[in-house]
Amino acid sequence: MTNDATTAGGPLAGVRMLDLSTNLAGPYCSQTLGDLGADIVKLEATTGDPTRRMGPPFKPTVSSHFMGVNRNKRGIAIDLSDPRGREVLLAVLEGVDVFLTALKPGSLEKLGIGYDDCLKARFPRLVYCAISGFGATGPYSSFPGYDPVGQAMGGVFGLTGEPDGPPVRGAAPVADMSAGLHAAIGILAALRERDRSGRGQAIDIGLMDATLPYLHPFHLYWMIGGAAYRPKRTGNRHPSAAPYEIYPTRDGHIVFCVVQEHQFRRLCETLGRPELADDPRFRTNADRLANVEALTEALTALTRAQDSEPLTEKLLSVGVAAGAVLEVPDILEHPQTRAREMVIDRDDYKGFGFPLKFDRTPCDLQRGAPAFAEHTREVLAEAGLAGDAIDKLVADGVARDGGDPDAPR
Repeated sequence: MTNDATTAGGPLAGVRMLDLSTNLAGPYCSQTLGDLGADIVKLEATTGDPTRRMGPPFKPTVSSHFMGVNRNKRGIAIDLSDPRGREVLLAVLEGVDVFLTALKPGSLEKLGIGYDDCLKARFPRLVYCAISGFGATGPYSSFPGYDPVGQAMGGVFGLTGEPDGPPVRGAAPVADMSAGLHAAIGILAALRERDRSGRGQAIDIGLMDATLPYLHPFHLYWMIGGAAYRPKRTGNRHPSAAPYEIYPTRDGHIVFCVVQEHQFRRLCETLGRPELADDPRFRTNADRLANVEALTEALTALTRAQDSEPLTEKLLSVGVAAGAVLEVPDILEHPQTRAREMVIDRDDYKGFGFPLKFDRTPCDLQRGAPAFAEHTREVLAEAGLAGDAIDKLVADGVARDGGDPDAPR
């Protein structure tokens, strides 16, 4: 998706980030910015990011989890518990626009390199972004948090599952991914504001906070409607629209999303039962919600006789939002996925492509996930450290320059 005026480097070319994060939210944030052309330096402990070991599968020894959120980065490894390691960190930050962390609040402060007590004064243009389980304030600020905790306390689990069943964990890590995307948005906004003011600032993101927007519109049911509209689990159904759920087909499942009366009529016509649109039980959305069990039974009898993909295409062609329920292998080979170049499959890298499509400064795969400490010498040299000083740091175990993170040092 390029034209003759394509500019190399991506829209964030020239922006440099130091990424001190592990797991998913932080690495996904920095990968997103790296895909956009920023120079991302991933700083790992001298024992490595623990997600390198999160598997199987591995390729060849690095986990798919790590590979999936660490492309377009260079990798270094420094021991920040050593004062010399902290001096190296400060040297690297001299040439950095953005510093991303995903530590428990107070961790850097204990090392004497916190934002307020050190970095803010020393690097006044630095954009500092901290992702944590619950953010830097509030009674839970010192507690750890992972995606399931964010989803549980952010309300997603409580709304997921059948009405008469227990809460269900969603397979997609929405808390982590939402926090990562919000972090990326916040960083871009802070960089834009810095263009005007010349000053950096700190951004504080909690997984629980980042999950709350996914409650829309359920929180408003309660806030506006009161106790009569207390949100509850609805399974595959929508509480305010029908038909708006998953139906079985001959070869799988399909979802319909009908919000207007003409869409329901076209759905019924496509399914071969146009008279259903005039059934008194189904004439309006309110009627269909009041008789949703009868509606589901009637539509299920029709969808079971058809295959998911052909029915999807028929409905989409007449303006009815519908989609076959696809599994991962089907998604990777789907013609729409391929047409949008949303799969990268090379010998050295496999993964999804770039959701953002720029016509002049396109995203690009510059490199796969870095090998452990692959670029330590390169990055430290760029920070002004002499070769013999780097040798000494490596020899003393303050820095690593490759190898197996689990190997004895």
